[in-house]
Amino acid sequence: MQEFLQILAQGFPAGLPLVIPLSTLLFLFTVLASMVGVIYFLVLPEMKGYYSTGADPAGRDASAIVMRTLKPDERKVVGVIKVHGGSYVQKFITREAGLSRLKTHRVVAALAERGIVHVERRGNSNEVTLAKWFLEGIEE
Repeated sequence: MQEFLQILAQGFPAGLPLVIPLSTLLFLFTVLASMVGVIYFLVLPEMKGYYSTGADPAGRDASAIVMRTLKPDERKVVGVIKVHGGSYVQKFITREAGLSRLKTHRVVAALAERGIVHVERRGNSNEVTLAKWFLEGIEE
């Protein structure tokens, strides 16, 4: 460690061949270029898909991924809301999905926490609406 600090403070010793500092720099440059290359090839394709605005929007892919990760009860609730145009009253969701009031409440709360639905209080019940990005993705 002491020698390293001495090299940093005073430079390489005068008797040291020039090849050693140059090979050290070449090695560091190669490592840096390799890291940049790996990041470029791993991240760039992902970024192109993220910012796409073509005929196949990224929201559709996101909705498909989210649908695959939903639990069966969550799929039931999302299905009922989708059938009714993307917005429905929670007490009717309970009836049509065949779940208890408590289970429906927990499922809707979990979906709301993940940003898949929005919940708005309406009288004695809640109006549950699918998020715009999610609804557009599953309608296509």
